[in-house]
Amino acid sequence: MKVEKIMTLDIGCCRPNDYLVQAVEIMRQKDCGVVPVIDEDNKIVGMITDRDICFAALTNNKKISQIAVSELSGAKIITCAAHDKVEDVLKKMRKHQLKRLPVIGKNGELIGVLSVSDVLLNARKDKKLKKKIYSTLEAIFQPRPIVLEEVG
Repeated sequence: MKVEKIMTLDIGCCRPNDYLVQAVEIMRQKDCGVVPVIDEDNKIVGMITDRDICFAALTNNKKISQIAVSELSGAKIITCAAHDKVEDVLKKMRKHQLKRLPVIGKNGELIGVLSVSDVLLNARKDKKLKKKIYSTLEAIFQPRPIVLEEVG
């Protein structure tokens, strides 16, 4: 099965100079937990999760209407392509402990998002794929080590 068959196309995006409150509104409207961040060429430059927003609000001691999307640290962006096999994308998700990946087109533009939920809802009777989904979820939810940063 190819990513293009099951990816979510109806996504909302924000820009680096938007504020987190805009990302929250997109999450509310689209009933999702992630918002891709794109530049003026529709290239993915980040992903904002509901968890990111919670931590940003807590650690910045500001309202989310005062925190720019660009203020969140830019982690490496892991993507997939529409023509990728779902099984290969699940491997990426396991390796990087990610529930969702932005899907990019031939020119690197954002065209959708693939989530583990998308795969699960489309697995139906494919027992092999269901096992891969389970192992992906198991890998994603493994506790990560806590890294404390030294202050001053």
